[in-house]
Amino acid sequence: MNVLIVDDNASAAELLQELIVLQDHTARCAFTAQEAIETFDSEHFDVALVDLTLPDRPGTDVARHLRQTAQDRPLMLVAISGYGVGDAAGAQAAPLFDHYLQKPIDFDALDRLLATPPAAA
Repeated sequence: MNVLIVDDNASAAELLQELIVLQDHTARCAFTAQEAIETFDSEHFDVALVDLTLPDRPGTDVARHLRQTAQDRPLMLVAISGYGVGDAAGAQAAPLFDHYLQKPIDFDALDRLLATPPAAA
């Protein structure tokens, strides 16, 4: 799978990228919403891991754009956030995503998600 990692914490994003590559996937990092949108628009991704709090726009805006751009192409959107699904920000974002992982990310849970092909939109 080709994975887009969107997180303004460069160290965390790059570590996640290394772990994903070790699992025989490909991955690219974007550190802002704008960079994520430009990267997604120029390359095919099967999965996008999107932080909810980015410096230039909310991760929910990124999710909406990616979903709309993907159209009927299968895409798995995964929210990654320090907020839990029970928090206001997490609850508001949850319906836009297929899955929700709270930071620090459980890598076993992420591996299970990446082993599942994304469903058609």
